[in-house]
Amino acid sequence: MLTALAWLAGLVVLFIALRTAAVLWGVVREGDGQDGSNTALPARDDPALRALRARAEAAPPNRRRWALALCDILSIRNGLPCNGDTLALDLPADRREQLGRQVLREMNIAADLPAPAIGARMQEALDGWVGGLGRSHDGFYEQLAAQGRVRDALAFDCARTAFLVRCIAHLGWVPEARAWLVLFLNAQRAQDSFESWEDFGLAYARAREHWLRMSNQDGPASTRAMMEVHEHLRNAEGSWLALPWKRYRIFDPQPRPA
Repeated sequence: MLTALAWLAGLVVLFIALRTAAVLWGVVREGDGQDGSNTALPARDDPALRALRARAEAAPPNRRRWALALCDILSIRNGLPCNGDTLALDLPADRREQLGRQVLREMNIAADLPAPAIGARMQEALDGWVGGLGRSHDGFYEQLAAQGRVRDALAFDCARTAFLVRCIAHLGWVPEARAWLVLFLNAQRAQDSFESWEDFGLAYARAREHWLRMSNQDGPASTRAMMEVHEHLRNAEGSWLALPWKRYRIFDPQPRPA
């Protein structure tokens, strides 16, 4: 009981720190990481898009779907379903095993560990999630920060955290309650640090391009993320048009339904 309370208290302190950091990031929001990528955005006067946005503003809050929508681009790229508000994924057994191997590799965890050891390692990773989940290129975040592109790095990390935490929970390596708490904290820092799905998506795409250049993939693949973001911003069936960015806050208490 004391361990659980200490863990929860630590997360509260962490959340306060994240909110403070979000305010500081907001100070440098103007002009941070802008490289002309805001061209070719969805036309704001498009009647169909206006109608979709109006419907989103009138829809009841769905915080779980919002938190998961941060990883839509990664889910689509990996052939996983999105638009849902549950951590379970309807996957055949072979695809689930493939996803498990992929996540273990991404988290730098040996595939031959027994299941309890994997679960313990995953829960340790979730405890320190704000320090970053998964492998990254040496100097990736430092290079972006040195270039004044902190928000690009943050968007990349928000998307990656949402994707990995969802997969880890789906695979049964951490309790869903703990996964949702991390997902909500991750969603709140994104909501506090960006102005819209466009703002978030374009920042993620710029960071993804930098990631691929560090992987010596500075070719057609390096522009793929930007195209994926533009496509998703126009996707009438996707979560980004169905969910308003800031009409409701992730941690705004709501009465329980009768």
